[in-house]
Amino acid sequence: MTESELTNLKDELEKNNIYDAKIDVNVKVTIPQSENPHSNGDVDLWATVIRPAGSEKLPTILMASPYRRETMIALYLPLVLSRYNLMAIDIRGSGSSGGEWASFDLVEQYDIKYVVDTFIPSRVWSDGNVGMISASYLGIIQMFTAGLVDTDPKTGEPVHLKALFPQMPMADAYRDIVMHGGNPDLLFIPIWLLGVDLMAILPPMLNFGVDGKVTQEIQDQAEALWLEHWNQIPMHIGWIMDVNNLKDGEFYDKKSTMIYWPVKPKGGWGFPEGKRTIPSKLPVFCVGGWFDIFTRGTTNIYQYGLSKHSNSDKRMIIGEWYHISAAMGMGLNSIIGNQLPARWFDWKIKKKPDPFMDEFPVMLYVMGEKKWRAEKSWPLPESRVNHETLYLTKRAPTPIPGDWYTDEPSTQLIKQYTNNNYSLSDSPDYSGDNPVLRHNPLNMHGWSSRSCARWSIGAQAIYSDISKFYLNNDIDAEQWYEDERQDEKECLTFTTEPLAEDMEIVGPLALTFWAKTKFADQCTQDYIDLIFDQIKEILNITDNLILDGMNKKDVQWVVELNDVFPDGRARNITSGWLSAWHRQYDPSGNTNEYYEGPWYNRRKVVENPIDPAYKPFDPFYDGPDTEPKEINEEELYQYTVELLSTCNVFKKGHRIRVSLSASDFPHLLPVVQPSDNTIVIDERHSAQIEFTAANTDDEGDTWEWIGSNADADKYLMSGGPSGCGTPASATSSQSAGVRMAAEIMGLLAIMFIPMSLIMIQRHIRRRKRA
Repeated sequence: MTESELTNLKDELEKNNIYDAKIDVNVKVTIPQSENPHSNGDVDLWATVIRPAGSEKLPTILMASPYRRETMIALYLPLVLSRYNLMAIDIRGSGSSGGEWASFDLVEQYDIKYVVDTFIPSRVWSDGNVGMISASYLGIIQMFTAGLVDTDPKTGEPVHLKALFPQMPMADAYRDIVMHGGNPDLLFIPIWLLGVDLMAILPPMLNFGVDGKVTQEIQDQAEALWLEHWNQIPMHIGWIMDVNNLKDGEFYDKKSTMIYWPVKPKGGWGFPEGKRTIPSKLPVFCVGGWFDIFTRGTTNIYQYGLSKHSNSDKRMIIGEWYHISAAMGMGLNSIIGNQLPARWFDWKIKKKPDPFMDEFPVMLYVMGEKKWRAEKSWPLPESRVNHETLYLTKRAPTPIPGDWYTDEPSTQLIKQYTNNNYSLSDSPDYSGDNPVLRHNPLNMHGWSSRSCARWSIGAQAIYSDISKFYLNNDIDAEQWYEDERQDEKECLTFTTEPLAEDMEIVGPLALTFWAKTKFADQCTQDYIDLIFDQIKEILNITDNLILDGMNKKDVQWVVELNDVFPDGRARNITSGWLSAWHRQYDPSGNTNEYYEGPWYNRRKVVENPIDPAYKPFDPFYDGPDTEPKEINEEELYQYTVELLSTCNVFKKGHRIRVSLSASDFPHLLPVVQPSDNTIVIDERHSAQIEFTAANTDDEGDTWEWIGSNADADKYLMSGGPSGCGTPASATSSQSAGVRMAAEIMGLLAIMFIPMSLIMIQRHIRRRKRA
């Protein structure tokens, strides 16, 4: 390294009370082709290793990243203080590592398996035991590695991999990342791919030399790597342009950690790796967020991927976090300062007798109540919940006095809001006219919604999160993404009356309804087709994921669950999405036909019911995603939209609202075909949202309150009730501020591109308002 680089790294180590640490900036890890069945040859990966002073053989904590190892290793320097070797490695095709970046594919998984099972144990500084840590991509690769590592045939325990600490891992590449309800993601995926490629073409760390020496050979190798990384960019652009990637299949399966779950789909996965499972004796500590992009993946991994684990070997924390804030564990100093993962590793790797969270392995932040709670399991057991149903009706709810959204003056000629505002009731009501959701591609929804903040990984919320978690100043209510009313204009909204008592909705929700669609007249459709044909002709392309996805005759069903405050503010709690082409259709083609209307104007109705084999939230149900099926105009289709899991108390006097729109831009690739979509609600076609509501039975036996963030830190670091802090309490850490600053700086570096785009978006929004 240069003198200044070395000085900066040593200064950072000293800030964290780590003195005389040994730093190996560039360590070559050659993956032999013989150890990776999916590699075309040997490949050199490069790592950085930081070791505590002394010559003791120690456990090693590994991070495998495409986001530059020099950035990621700084986030976990405090683990060196806990007497762990720290190793960060550039995944193939990124940083200084050779080969093509394959984004989670099997070739990448076998690389890291080799690092864990062969390379690290062979080092003189290693005691043979390995843990893994970090967030997002680095959390996902932990679950892949877990499925491949060597295990003891007698005990079933991994030979070298002893514990994981994955934050925000995903399970299903198709549904968790790329396609939400069959709708292509537009906000996260392109920015993420661009960010990875831009980081890959930064000068590699290899330029700093090996063992303190910079040779011409090393410089030539670094230059060749840079060119190799540059040349792979077109391949990555091809991933989001290939029309075949609109469908689920093996391309996505091999990039999904769910292939290593002990629970398998009927018929298996169809390739050898799919027969393997995550060892049930490998301890895993998951962290996620209610507003994270991988909420579904994190909760499914705990529910299904760790289903064979004992309670002692699995943990899960879900906070009121976005992707960025969950990566840092904002508000919990025990995570941001690395005390919690150090305690987990000490217990599971070093075998120190220090059990914690044993009685309640799950810790959830309860929104609405604004405090943490400990639970026995996830999902909550049947004894903890009541199954509830609310019905969409065709009558209006009572207005909220003073609320510009629901309390429009009676003298106003054009009712922009109240004409689309209907009631949500605990009993069916079929009186009134059927609601019509009109999709106008020139008036997209989503810009003024939490969806925009969520799928930009919370970059837009980082300022308010820091204010809330560290400055004791909650400014959330002032943020545009904390009130959905502006976005709900010309949506359909279904709202309850004020609640007579608190209601806590916990877990996923399912909205089921019937609808028929009429697209624009043929002249309009022909004009739109002409525009897209000309674009393709100019670009000299035929099939294209982006263009074909935008111009198909489809409906994007976008459902939001919102907490409506007494003043009318509508706070989004969770959401769900479904493309009409990806509805849960009956594969047998079964339809029902009947006639309605008076004898002189009889109309034939064709019903298309849901597949009777479909069960909401089944992670393996993928028929419509592998073979999407278009809809026919004016035929009646039944849909179920699955909403992501949440945990929110709707307080007494608040209202529950379900909003329904047909776009979520820029999160989803927009559909430009206009449509009128009639929600049919009658005795034959009910519309309802189903969910579980937590009860207060068995407090102390199956659950208990923890309290504030400070209480949660004490709970996590003491292992007892919230009032029993110990000297190990994370809130007393002298270095927490320094560590938080290091994490924020590292993540801001990663977020430079999306944050720049967000600033542009805010500028556009201000101009529109002006």
